[in-house]
Parts: sequence; C-alpha cells; structure tokens
Amino acid sequence: MKRLLITFVVALCAIGTQAQFFTGLNGSQYAGITTVDFNPAIANSPFIADINLIGVGVAANNNYVGFDHRVLFHPSIVNDGNFQNDYTTERVNGKVKDAYAGTTVQGPLSFMFSFGPKKHRNRNAIGFSYHFNSVANIDNVNEPLARSIYYGLGTNAQAATHFLNQNLTDVRLGLKTLAWTDFGITYSRVIYEKGDNLIKVGGTLKLLEPLAGGFIYSKYLSYKWPEYGVLNINKSSVNYSYSQGIITSAPQYSVQNMLSYKNASPSLAADMGVVYEWNPDKSKDVMEMDCGTTSGYVPKPYKLAAGVSIIDFGAVRFKEGANGGNYYANIQDWSVAHAQFPNGIQSFSDTINSRFQYTQNKNSFTMWLPTRFNLFVDYNIKYGFGVILSSTISPNMSPYGNMVHDVTVFTATGKYEHKWFGVYVPVSYDIYGNPSLGLTMRIGPLVIGSQDILGLLMKKYAYNEEVHAALKVTIPYHKVHHKYDVRFNRET
Repeated sequence: MKRLLITFVVALCAIGTQAQFFTGLNGSQYAGITTVDFNPAIANSPFIADINLIGVGVAANNNYVGFDHRVLFHPSIVNDGNFQNDYTTERVNGKVKDAYAGTTVQGPLSFMFSFGPKKHRNRNAIGFSYHFNSVANIDNVNEPLARSIYYGLGTNAQAATHFLNQNLTDVRLGLKTLAWTDFGITYSRVIYEKGDNLIKVGGTLKLLEPLAGGFIYSKYLSYKWPEYGVLNINKSSVNYSYSQGIITSAPQYSVQNMLSYKNASPSLAADMGVVYEWNPDKSKDVMEMDCGTTSGYVPKPYKLAAGVSIIDFGAVRFKEGANGGNYYANIQDWSVAHAQFPNGIQSFSDTINSRFQYTQNKNSFTMWLPTRFNLFVDYNIKYGFGVILSSTISPNMSPYGNMVHDVTVFTATGKYEHKWFGVYVPVSYDIYGNPSLGLTMRIGPLVIGSQDILGLLMKKYAYNEEVHAALKVTIPYHKVHHKYDVRFNRET
C-alpha cells in the first residue's frame, strides 16, 4: 500500500484528466461552439458560423500532494527511487484530502450557426456538439490516513502521524469514476430586446452513451491499526458498484470490452442558460451609403453581459458487475501486510467480496453526471480590452456517493479580444485552496492555453494543472461592399 495515494493521483493525471476547460474563454462572446457546455445561450453571436475541427481539455487537481513541475514533462521520473523525497511535497493543514481528474474531447464538425431577420441576423442560433468525457474523484480522505499512506503505513508513517492504536474515522469517504459520450443539439434565441437591453436564452438536449463507471463509498468508516499490517474495521457500511466489463480476468479482456455501449443504456441530460446584455450603442445593423459602397450587417459588441447556466443535469445507469452491491464490515485482526493483488482491480474486488458481508445485491446502479452551476459577468472596457468574472460551482450532492463532480473555481480574467485574435489571462482560486495564473490565446483558427501557466512552467510544486487546445473554422459577420452602377441607378 506504500505511496498508494500518490500513485493514484499520478495515475489520474496520466490517464487524461471536467475542471473548467478553456477557462479564459468562458463568458467571452468570441468562444462560439467551444464553450457551449459553459452556457448554451449562444445567440446574438458575432459569428455567422463556428465549426470545431478538434478540441481537447485535460485537467488534474488535488489539495494534498504537490508535484515538481518537471514531472509534467517527464512522467518517467515517477520511477525514480527517490521520487517521493525529491519530487513531491505535502500540504499539511488538518483538512480532508481530495483529488480530481477530468478530460473532455469535443468531436470534429461540432458546430453552431446564427440566423434571423435582415436587421438582426444573429437573433437565433442552433448548434450540434458531441464530446467524450471522463471524470474521477477521491473525496474526504482524512489527513492521518492520507499521510499514513504517503509514508507507507510503516515506521515513517508512525513517526509522522502516530496512526497505530488510534480510533480513526472517515466521513463520506469515496472514490468514483465515470466515462461517457454525449451528443447535444442546442437552440438559442433572443427573447427580449428593448432600448439598450437584450436577454437571450439557450438549451442543449443531450443523448448520453455511458461507457464505464464505478464507485466505492462509505458514509461512516471506523477503523484502527493495532499494529503494522493489521487492520480492524468496526461496524462500517460500504457501497461498492462498478459497471460490467470494467473488471474481468478473462483472457479476452480489452479496453474495447470495458468501454462498451453494451454495459449500459442510453439516457438524456440537459443544459440550460440565460444571458443579459447591455449595449448603449444600438447601431447594430447599419446600412450606409459611403463613396459608392454599402456596409452589410455588422453586430456591435455589447458593453456588459451577465449569465447563469446549469450544465449536465442528468444521470446514467449501468449493469452491475458481479461483486457490486452494499456491504457491511466488522473485521478484527485482518492481516494486510502481505496483501497482493495479482489481477489488479479484479483481485481487489474478490477481496471485498470475501472479507465483507453482502447486505444487498443489485442488478444495476445509477451514477450522476458532474452537474454544475456557472455564472459570469463580462465587461468590455474599450478598444477590445475588458474583464470577465466567472465561477463554476460543482457540488457533490448525492448522499449515496454515486455522483462525480468538477472542482468549484472562481476566476477573474483580463482580456484583449477581436474577432480574429484574443489574449486571456485568468487568475483563479479553487475550493481545494489552489491559486492559479493562466494564459489562453485565440489566433485565427487556433485556441491554446492553460489555466495555470505558472504551474506548468514556473512553480516549484504544482497541485493542479489544466491544458486545452482547439482548432476551428470561424466565419464572423463582416462588411459587404457593393459597387454602385450609375447607368442603371442601382447596386451591383
């Protein structure tokens, strides 16, 4: 069990890690289809069309172990014999420890386009997008347990935490993971426009295809280590579920078998959003004669926008694996010093089944998506400069431990943006206590950046990291020039 917690956090980072991706763009009027899963109210856009060729976001976050930033560029360092001493550090503050990892990939040819009457051609917007998503969480590991695992549950751990013969408890201790694909149709329109004020709404209906998922959760776990390698678990209940195909020792095992649509049924989810815009300059659709030319429809950027949305409201249901269910444990003098798991997760599952007492067996189980509430205020100061204040609140709401979740984060982003170019500098602080300074750049069809460029390049130790990139085809509204033919007194 030595370095179990560190190994798991590193593994989360390595497998591809829904924190807030494209943080700098969230709330920007130039985000287009890229951040439709931040707020689906995408009408009144400066784009005629926005087509994604590929978009990827990867994130990992924890509040306990800091990793030397060199590990991000050279993962093989993990195999160094002095890895723990030379490349990691602890955050010891008496609080429970949590970890998160998430990935999203927006599929090619996800798109949005605007349409409407001649004097407001972007009044409506429709979009289609699809994503591959994965989220993993470790929640509410008490500090003595986290530190004992960090030091290997031996003499070093005893010197640091004095864990032997202590009556220890973990409340709402959980480990969970979920992978799924979604296919969403978005419709958005302006529902109110009067004077300087405009309100638009939007919604996305998603078809969900679950791939794999599972969780282990204890509402109240009571245990004691009477000596090294000996564990007592006292009158504790554990919920343990996993999808069929995720655990098997069969020779035909493969990733394709695990990530199979046959192990779950499709379901639905929804995103909903509303945005208010204030624009004191109402010359949004100007058709002017000027030296023999006319100017086509050119939407005017708003001065101020504010929005709120709820994202990924829904759940998926899996077929239960063979050993899944609810368990009860009252185990004394369990020798775990030489515990081995030759078949990986399969061996762990067999151990749970043999040591713990079944209380309920289920044929299926539900996992909730990482429902989150997004808010933003976008203020354009002048000449393309402005600031965006945004937050993502992702509560862990399920009382049964079967809900994955993102990391709640609050962000202030300084920006300079134009229809073909943008620079965004987000300063954020998350619920794990991690401050970040990031950078996102939008250069024509390319978007690239990181939520914490300091952690990626400069911080000695990083507790969180996120990188994102997208390649798109964007068609903004633009001036259309017509020659004026005096012979026929008409435009040509």
